Parts: sequence; C-alpha cells; structure tokens
Amino acid sequence: MTASIPDEVEYLNLDPLRIRIEAHRLYSEIPEDVEDDVIRLVGLRPGDSVLDVGSGTGSFLARIRAGGHSGRLVALDASPAAVAAAAGAADEAVLGSATALPFTDGEFTVVTARHMLYHVDDPGGAVAEARRVLTTGGRFAATVNHHEAYPQIRGILREQVAAAGLDMPVLPSTRVHSGNLPEIVAAEFGDVEVHRHDNALVYDEPEGVIRFALANLAFYGVSADTPQRPQIAASVAAAVRQRFEALTGPWREPKGYVVCTARRG
Repeated sequence: MTASIPDEVEYLNLDPLRIRIEAHRLYSEIPEDVEDDVIRLVGLRPGDSVLDVGSGTGSFLARIRAGGHSGRLVALDASPAAVAAAAGAADEAVLGSATALPFTDGEFTVVTARHMLYHVDDPGGAVAEARRVLTTGGRFAATVNHHEAYPQIRGILREQVAAAGLDMPVLPSTRVHSGNLPEIVAAEFGDVEVHRHDNALVYDEPEGVIRFALANLAFYGVSADTPQRPQIAASVAAAVRQRFEALTGPWREPKGYVVCTARRG
C-alpha cells in the first residue's frame, strides 16, 4: 500500500467532489440531506459564530447564509479551490490546516467538520483543535461515511488499478469511519451523541455508476495526470457495463454516514 494522493492535489479541481455530491442527491435510495442533518443536530442558532472546517464547495455556508443567518461564518480548507468557492458565502474564507487552526481559543460557538476528518493525518488532533476554538458550551458536529460503503464500485476500482500495475493507497475511509469516529470525538469532548444513517445508491443505468466511480479515482492513487488514467478509466467503464448486463435489477451500493455531535464543557 502507498500513501494516498495529498488533499491539496485531490482538491485542486472540485469537479469530482461535485460529481460525488450530485450522485448522492440523484441516486440515494432514501432521500438524504447531510447539510440539513448537521444544521439541525448541532442546534444552529441565527447568531452563532460558525467555523466550517473542510468547507469544500462552500454550499454548506451558502445554505446557512441564505437561511438568514446573522452570525459570523468562516470557511477553512487546505484547498485553494475550496477557499475560492466558499468566499462568496463566508465572511472569511481561510486557507489552512485542520490540525493547526489559525484562530484564538474560544472564538466560535459552532465548529463543523463534514466528511473531512478521514483526509487528515491526525484526526484526533483536528478534533482537539475544533474543541480549542469553541467557546464554553460551544457545539461541534462531524460527519464521516461508513467503512463498508460502495463495495461493488470499490472492488472494480481496486481490480482495475491493480491491473494497471499501480499500488493501492490507503483509502481515507479505512482511517476514519462511522465505526471509530465516536471514540475519536469522545476522546476530546467526553460525551458524544451518534446519529447513524444507513442508505444505498441505486442505479438503473451504468453511466451514473461510471461517473461516480471515476470521481473516486484519486482516492485510489490515480490523479488527473497519472499516465495510466485513460486506460484505467476505460477499463472501469467496461467493467461496470459488463456487470450491469448481468444484473436482473438495479445496481445497489450500500452506503451511509454518521453525524457525531458534542459540546465543550
């Protein structure tokens, strides 16, 4: 196994992230809204000062702002593209590290870390930093996926990456997932509430599966400039179409996530 592609490389272009988000919106067996779950479960109030660590496309803070939020909204991400994407919604969009937050102690009433802790080398350190910048009584929410999500797509990607002669990196979801996130959060905050959501992606045609699979290639060590990428992409598409032909029903990929919430004492 090799190290995964650094996040600053994976997220130079946010298009794969947008494709993955769109897949969950279009193909989830049970309609889900992770952003709404976080807003509701963290108990967001209109005047809260919010730090969104790993702000991604910026849609979370844009949604909060559109809902009439009057408090301070700050986005932080290690990707310049993500910082640029969040700039229109946030009061401040900061390029920085989750394990060394450039903020003072007790600066925020809410800190969120949505689907990003598995991209951090020291997730416990990132949670500790989130706690540090929270006020007493401040609230924290983190989300990560299930470890066992997308088994068929994962299998195809592993097979085709190996067939191309590339080493498999350590997948982010093997480091932090719904099984161990509660203990990581509890180690810093003590009490933690765990909200589990089980679901699946369901496809009636192969092209959606292919788009989602290819949008995950960077996690398997295949970046945009990997020489073997065109070959791997073509073989992944062929493998998906071949498997689809053998199905007697829709393609179903189990998935899910947890939201862990905690409060600084």
